[in-house]
Amino acid sequence: MDEVDLPAIVYRTIAQNWALARAIENKDRSRQNWRWTLQPQIGEANRSPEVMLERAIASACASAGRSDWANQVPVASGLVRGTADGRRAIDLIHRRSHGRYELIELKIASDTPLYATVELLGFASLWLLARQHPPVTEPDILQAVDVDLRVLAPAAFYAPFDLAALEKSVSRGVQLLGEHHQVGLTFAFDVLPARLVERPLPTGLTLMDTVAARASLHCGG
Repeated sequence: MDEVDLPAIVYRTIAQNWALARAIENKDRSRQNWRWTLQPQIGEANRSPEVMLERAIASACASAGRSDWANQVPVASGLVRGTADGRRAIDLIHRRSHGRYELIELKIASDTPLYATVELLGFASLWLLARQHPPVTEPDILQAVDVDLRVLAPAAFYAPFDLAALEKSVSRGVQLLGEHHQVGLTFAFDVLPARLVERPLPTGLTLMDTVAARASLHCGG
């Protein structure tokens, strides 16, 4: 049986929906898509561990005056009329260097690695399409030449699954997809350091140093 090219399938599906929805005509209905800001606020009733960590990272960056991270970045606002799909947003984006960004799907206790992978591939597909037809705001991230797709989750999130084959297949698929669009794309499962799953969370530089210390689930992944 031939290997399923999941990145190609997700891209084709989203590209078809993009065309059917006439998203090119709607790309400037909202100026929020791909905006680069930090959103540290969190509702008092929101106790989601993913949201709490994401907002803690945003707060640490804001306090330190860092501009290399953004969170809750909208990617589909206004593109499709009459639907709620515009609420799609990337958990975290890290500008690693000029022209290189990291899109991070943060998971702690919800969904599955496959679900998170498909979410990330959807975001990457929307990035590729927006790059071809940029909004009037011309976000810098759409000028990137290298994008690393990362699921970031605790070791326990991955433990029930054998993910080596999936990671290898998706990694190869996004590489081919990127080559087709003349950009560099990579994919991997990253392990969230245990210190960031415990409470209380570290703050400030300690938090950011711990985030930076994350490792790949599979060596060379």
